Amino acid sequence: MRTRNIAALLCTATLLLTLAGCGAKEPTDPGADTVPQGAETSLAETTETTAPPFVPTGNVNPLTGLCDGIVDAALESRPVAIMVSNSYDSLPQWGVSQADIIYEMLAEGRITRLLCLFQDPSKIEALASVRSARPYFIDIAQSYGAVYMHFGGSVPAYEAIAARKDLISIDGIRGNWEGTLFLRDPERRKTIGLEHSVYTDGAKIEAALPKLKADLSLSGAPSAFTFGEAPSSASGTAANHIGLMFGERNKPYFEYNAENGTYLRYQYGDPHMDAKQQKQIEVRNLFVLRMETSDVPNNALHLVTVKTTGTGTGYYFCDGKMVDISWKKDSYNSPITFMTADGAELIIAHGQSFISCITTTAPLEIDGIKY
Repeated sequence: MRTRNIAALLCTATLLLTLAGCGAKEPTDPGADTVPQGAETSLAETTETTAPPFVPTGNVNPLTGLCDGIVDAALESRPVAIMVSNSYDSLPQWGVSQADIIYEMLAEGRITRLLCLFQDPSKIEALASVRSARPYFIDIAQSYGAVYMHFGGSVPAYEAIAARKDLISIDGIRGNWEGTLFLRDPERRKTIGLEHSVYTDGAKIEAALPKLKADLSLSGAPSAFTFGEAPSSASGTAANHIGLMFGERNKPYFEYNAENGTYLRYQYGDPHMDAKQQKQIEVRNLFVLRMETSDVPNNALHLVTVKTTGTGTGYYFCDGKMVDISWKKDSYNSPITFMTADGAELIIAHGQSFISCITTTAPLEIDGIKY
């Protein structure tokens, strides 16, 4: 874990040039480059009168690499990882645009679910709809040492939860958290159904975490990313449109927004919106990972399993460019790491990340080319 002092130093160093995410601008002197006719200005005099650059300070969010106002307490605590439904029937979602990292993976019926990670859960205005656990999402949560939050679970998920003594989880059904940590929104219950009505928020999470009989310090927990001013994608090829396919009805895609330097997400034929924040999902870093996926045999619910351990291939997108990458995860509770195709450490940009995990054979289209 980065210590508070190291985090502050990293933020100062990395954001001096970019000032990304901190909302600060370097002050300028309109007359610094102008010398009136006949005036004699020495280099020493110019140096003395030029305003020093503004240097931002603060804690670095380990999940985004940004100075985003994260407080000491959140920096030194485990992040939270929360299951969110992504089926068409569960829309609109709340709060997903606030997540530091979003993982998307298949669930039964070829729909997807999201795992939203927050280093500072107190910032969540409202997050919905919270849904049930699947074991491969638990693997990802444990990659970050996160507290895993869910509302119910499949049989394989409950088996994994029972077997993993190193897992800290909060279950809205079996943990008797409904009514305190997890509530049902009356309007969502009325319009889209009981199963899609569960929500939580930052205040409720902050009140619940101290009640857990667990060590919530972040000591030893990893961050998946190495941030830098020159992302590995800089040497890659153009990538402005990225089309995925999880199922016949589920074909999300991303469009590069050159003005903001971000990727905008679309799904089910529309912009992927956060109704609570009233904004489209938009991230600086986009990943597509290929993971072995198979149906759970003899299962009436058509559950799937995703192999999150071992190694695999994928793609990293940033600033309108892409590079081939590989990923590695040694065990269910070890960090997931990312490398370039030649085995070098992957460097990503400061900012939020979206990680879509597709099957090893799923169609992928990048600027009209199939991969």
